[in-house]
Amino acid sequence: MDAAVVALAVIIGLLVGSFANVPIHRWPRGGTVTSPKRSACPACGALISARDNVPVVSWLLLQRRCRHCGAPIAARYAVVEATTAILFGAVAWVWGLDPILPVLLVFTWSLVVATAIDLEHRIIPNRLTYRLPFVLLALLVPAAAFTGTWTDLRRALIWAVAVPGIMFLFAEAFRLVRGQTGMGMGDVKLAISIGLVVGYLGGVHLVAFAYGTMISAVIVVVVLLAMRRAKLASRIPFGPYLAAGALIPVLAPDGSAAVVRSVLGLG
Repeated sequence: MDAAVVALAVIIGLLVGSFANVPIHRWPRGGTVTSPKRSACPACGALISARDNVPVVSWLLLQRRCRHCGAPIAARYAVVEATTAILFGAVAWVWGLDPILPVLLVFTWSLVVATAIDLEHRIIPNRLTYRLPFVLLALLVPAAAFTGTWTDLRRALIWAVAVPGIMFLFAEAFRLVRGQTGMGMGDVKLAISIGLVVGYLGGVHLVAFAYGTMISAVIVVVVLLAMRRAKLASRIPFGPYLAAGALIPVLAPDGSAAVVRSVLGLG
């Protein structure tokens, strides 16, 4: 049963990963996921047929080029599809048929979308951040009802306000001290959903999220500085670090909690 759940999650991940490329491409350009109904080649405008829209496989068979005009197809499409499939499989492997699984899969998909857009455009669209908390909450309520974990849901609601609030205060303090923006409001809005989901998992998991975010940011910045790809004054998107930090308690709930308790001396 566990293997079947993981396999199904991987297949779903490939499909919704393919769909994720639609908002990733359209939202930053002011488009929607519903219009046009079919995707087309950005270079020649030719509609993409079903046979050329198989996740990852079509990209490889087409040798990374449009069938009609030969224009290169960005590797981002296949990377998003493969990454979503891998993450979905990992989440299903960790959680199995837990009632919270649908919440975590939607959350993971959203983090992939936010990361891809932020890396390319340095924004996290309102179309994602404004809708996501309501979708997650609609899935969390039945999960809490099924398991009777109403206390976890109340904690989640509290942290859905507290996490973005803390981040907003930090961003404002940075702006006042340094005279420049240190964190975009898209990051703060995304933190509502992060606080909701990770807060539902537990308070210690929120600490794991905070540590994971800071550590991943430090590692990447140090590497970029060492490679001379960035300077201390460079503006680096913060959304990917938030996503990495949020995925740590999702993918390793017990391990991350144990590490936090050990670091904090909680036994």
